[in-house]
Parts: sequence; structure tokens; C-alpha cells
Amino acid sequence: MISIPSLTEILIAGGVGLAAAIAIRIFRARSAKRRNTPVYVHDALLKRAEAYTERSSFLKTVCRQYQANGRISDRQADAVAKAIARLEAVQPTSRRAG
Repeated sequence: MISIPSLTEILIAGGVGLAAAIAIRIFRARSAKRRNTPVYVHDALLKRAEAYTERSSFLKTVCRQYQANGRISDRQADAVAKAIARLEAVQPTSRRAG
């Protein structure tokens, strides 16, 4: 015997379907945004920092975090710039043979 669904059951099923459709749209919008993000502001700084990861564990950690998350905070970027400046100041100047 076939039973006719009540109005409450129809509304519940419609609400669940609507909630699922909204969740799918939000998920697709967020994943599209992640794929289309422009080059982050600190990208050039982190490219420079990668050259010094062998000499600084801090820079190695920040570079690894940047690769995982795709971004770093402004405070971290300032610390990276200072660390690079310190390492470049310590680095002996190469003398040209001549």
C-alpha cells in the first residue's frame, strides 16, 4: 500500500535538499577562490628567503609554512626581511680575482 507523504515530510525533505544545494554552492565558490588567488604580497620575499633556509631554521620554518598555507602574516614577513638582512650583512663579500 502506498502512503501519501504529509506536508511536514515534504517540507523537511525540501529543506534538506535546499541546505545541501547551498552547501555545495559555498564549497564550490570557496575552492574556486583558492584556485584563482593572485600571487601573494610576500611571494618575492619568500623566494629570497629560500636561498637562506640552509643557514636559518627560522627561515626554513617560515618557508615551509608559506608553502603549506600560501600566506604568512605581516609580522612574520617583517621578521623574515630582518633575518635576510642580517644574513646578507654577515655573508662575506666575494672578491673578484683580477
